[in-house]
Amino acid sequence: MSQITLPLPNRSLAVSKRPFSMPAAFAFTVVVLTALAVGLAWWQGPGLWRDWQINQDPLTVKEWDLVGGECSSRRGLTDCEADIVYSFKGQNYEKHISLAFLDFSSNDYMVEVVISRDDPELATLSLGLDMLWNRLAVFAVFMLLFAGGSIGTVITALKMVGANRAAATPGRMTLVPVDIVEVKKVTGGTAVSYVDHLKGRSKRTTRTHFVKGQEPLIGLDETGKPVGFAVKLENVAIPVLLDRNLERVELTDVERNAALAAFEAEQEQRGAQLAANPPPKAKRGPNIVRGLLAGGAVLVLAVVAFFGFWLYYVTVAPDAFDAVGIEINNIMPEPLNTWGCEQLYARFSDSNAPFGCTADDYVSWKVAKPAGKVK
Repeated sequence: MSQITLPLPNRSLAVSKRPFSMPAAFAFTVVVLTALAVGLAWWQGPGLWRDWQINQDPLTVKEWDLVGGECSSRRGLTDCEADIVYSFKGQNYEKHISLAFLDFSSNDYMVEVVISRDDPELATLSLGLDMLWNRLAVFAVFMLLFAGGSIGTVITALKMVGANRAAATPGRMTLVPVDIVEVKKVTGGTAVSYVDHLKGRSKRTTRTHFVKGQEPLIGLDETGKPVGFAVKLENVAIPVLLDRNLERVELTDVERNAALAAFEAEQEQRGAQLAANPPPKAKRGPNIVRGLLAGGAVLVLAVVAFFGFWLYYVTVAPDAFDAVGIEINNIMPEPLNTWGCEQLYARFSDSNAPFGCTADDYVSWKVAKPAGKVK
């Protein structure tokens, strides 16, 4: 830990006001993320629950018609809307179907109407069941982003409220250096974000607000590196960033002046030493190159793993209906998808085709009897 001269009284001290601020745009972030999570749940949740129930005991309907249906894709996220009418045991039904899943192919979809054998009121498209796990994964990812982000923001805010209350209780203080990552002018003062290293490699970012006329206490550590100066109270886990005049700590004028005088004297000495012996300029080139190489290596490994599993699935996998293999083969470009289906057909021609390799009848192999697809 850096050595800093800022003599504070050897007694319990309290921090005035509230040293910790809420996350940036707290209310706006929570409202927007919550609205997105609720909207997603309202849009896709009922359909997923319906198709999950149908998938337990599905039955393909013979008498049905597609009143209107269309799929649109934006960067792989495909959204399908359809209105269907069908008859079952003399009863007529009308349903609206909404599906969202991830698919990078540009193929049209052949569909059938599937109902629950136990409850014919529950109806969906066969495409919805084929893509059920895909849809569940997409739903889970977006709900994690929206709902998880909202909950995480609220938890962070609650931690800040608790830390502000704890900081008002007098306690022993330890001086610690922090890295200033952002200084931003806001209404009524300055917002500052800083990172402490009290948790080892963890980089915890804290936000604080200085009123107009105040500024953070920044200086040089013993290595000549500019850092912010904060105090760690014994009853608060997060360090409190000090202001330039030490007004945040409840000190007497004599104590405050003595501490600032010692700090200024040390800073002048360190500034003179730094001017006489400037540190060598850091060479950023090799670090950038290493970062690019590391990122490239990760990307190459991901691509190799992706194509490696695809090759395994289409050439030697014992099951043509492997869920992951089907999804990968389906999103492959048309030439690769066709080649993969040919490899699968050579080994599983006596069974139905998996999704992505089906012909217009949605059952047989498209590579066995090529046929144009229709919407």
